[in-house]
Amino acid sequence: MFALLIFLSSTHICKQPATMAEEHVKVKMLCTSTVVPAVPTVKRSMFLSNLDLIWIPIANSHSVLFYKTNPEMEFTTVTDMLKRSLSSVLVDFYPVAGRLSTKASGETGRPEIDCNDGGVEFVEASIDMDIEDLEEDEFRHKSFFKELVPMRDGSKHENYDGPLFSVQVTGFRGGGICIGSSIHHVVADGSSFWHLMFCWAECCRGSPVSKKPEHMRTTFKREEKIDCATTNISFSAEEVVINNIEGAQIFKFVRDDLLTKDVEINVSKSEADKRRLLEFILKDQTEDLEICSFHFNEEMIEKLKERAGTSSSFVAVSAHFWICVTRAREVPDNEPVGFGMSANSRGRVKPPLPPTFLGNCICMGFAQTTAKQLLGQDIRFAATLIKELIKSCSSEGQVDNLIDWVDCRLGSGSPLPSLALEIIGGRYFVVAGNSPKFPVYELDYGWGKPLNAQIPTLNGVGAMMLFPGRDDGIDIHTRLPPRQMETLKQILMIIPD
Repeated sequence: MFALLIFLSSTHICKQPATMAEEHVKVKMLCTSTVVPAVPTVKRSMFLSNLDLIWIPIANSHSVLFYKTNPEMEFTTVTDMLKRSLSSVLVDFYPVAGRLSTKASGETGRPEIDCNDGGVEFVEASIDMDIEDLEEDEFRHKSFFKELVPMRDGSKHENYDGPLFSVQVTGFRGGGICIGSSIHHVVADGSSFWHLMFCWAECCRGSPVSKKPEHMRTTFKREEKIDCATTNISFSAEEVVINNIEGAQIFKFVRDDLLTKDVEINVSKSEADKRRLLEFILKDQTEDLEICSFHFNEEMIEKLKERAGTSSSFVAVSAHFWICVTRAREVPDNEPVGFGMSANSRGRVKPPLPPTFLGNCICMGFAQTTAKQLLGQDIRFAATLIKELIKSCSSEGQVDNLIDWVDCRLGSGSPLPSLALEIIGGRYFVVAGNSPKFPVYELDYGWGKPLNAQIPTLNGVGAMMLFPGRDDGIDIHTRLPPRQMETLKQILMIIPD
């Protein structure tokens, strides 16, 4: 029997039943303006690669950063500084100030970004509480957090022509602000988004942009497209043959002519499969769901790495979370369970792209096994499977195969929403988003680093969003029905010795 080591210094910060104080917290919208680049930029249509297009049907990404400010500084002074610096940074990040043209038009005959200096939505608001109240409560998730972000969602509109980036700055009583943001995934992946936020913070402190974005989306523009009639790209599963994870599967984009009969399992979903999966997703979205964050300190992470047999903090924490959330959801033994992730491919494409590339350059993959197999093994099983998944997502040719896969699906008439459902995985799939390596707590707008970073909303049930801890370790945000969340709280922070 395993001994249990309980890390009392670790925390889980969850939404509690609403108190009277929380129910009466009011967020008041003061004004909305549009921030445009400080200097007019060249009007042009920007090519969207297939790595961008697959994100058109996906909901916007939202985040909130909390800051203490000088109580003597007027709120309008703070917002003026933020607007001026945002205007300056948009000169370099001009596609973010553009608009999405979803109609197949222009030279490419496909959706594009109209770089027209349409601007960024900037909302100013106030909240009738002190930021110290949230700080004392360790920024436990609150139902009103979603009111701290402009809840725009381009995926809900077939011909969305609103801003691609929206910001809300909310002032607290007695000083303190939060910066809520909403960005359309088509314009930026996680690396690009946090690069934008970092550069904005630089400008707000009075410094020039130290690392300007590179606009190189045409790198992924095909002069000659794949002949889909003779060579097909499948999103397929390969059986893993490594001893301790034998029988599990890794899903990736592979040319059919490179697959052997022994390992190829075509998983292209039928329309009926997609409808059933969509029904599951919509049902999950309408359930009463609770958002909770968990902090893994360095001591916990080192213990997990030792148990998992890995030097990677991401692998160790993700493997532990995958096991615990599967147990908390009481998944039937023979039900497929999976772990999905995306890998930053900037340094893996040929020629390599700089870290400052603005756009989407990530490749997705999934690992799958059964609940019985995952829960019947120790953590090394899950960790080894995730390590193999990382190798697969990072392998040479995956980005090219993904681009060709999208071409073939679009060429056959598959609409973009249907395309997204083909690679979304199953109902009991944990999908990891964000990264503990992003510079979240380096974003100093002149008032020091953030007190806390929050996810006001989260897509998917049992998904995990990873952030760096403020001082050390890793924070994980997830969303589950209350009963399942209560189970997760009881088991996630206990590390078997």
